[in-house]
Amino acid sequence: MAEKLRFRLLTPEGEIFSCLCDAVNFTVKDNASGEGGGSLGVLPGHLPAVAALEEGGGVRCVAGGKTVFSCRVRGGFARIGREEVDILAPEVREIRRVEG
Repeated sequence: MAEKLRFRLLTPEGEIFSCLCDAVNFTVKDNASGEGGGSLGVLPGHLPAVAALEEGGGVRCVAGGKTVFSCRVRGGFARIGREEVDILAPEVREIRRVEG
């Protein structure tokens, strides 16, 4: 099992951010009608899945026990693999990166 996740945030314009991290958290839609969203945390070794992202929901990457990247997305999807998480969003807002 991988010890880190490869995270990528993608929009139609291209890659916005990528890193190796310990965990990725994001806000998902709870059902097909989009009502009752919740938070999903992904660690290395997670079962593969696809999730619809909440409109205006947050995305957060954690490495070394601290948040290294966060943003809000305007919907989209998360593709989850055992060693990677790709967020595909039409628009990204409120980007915060922590260096070092």
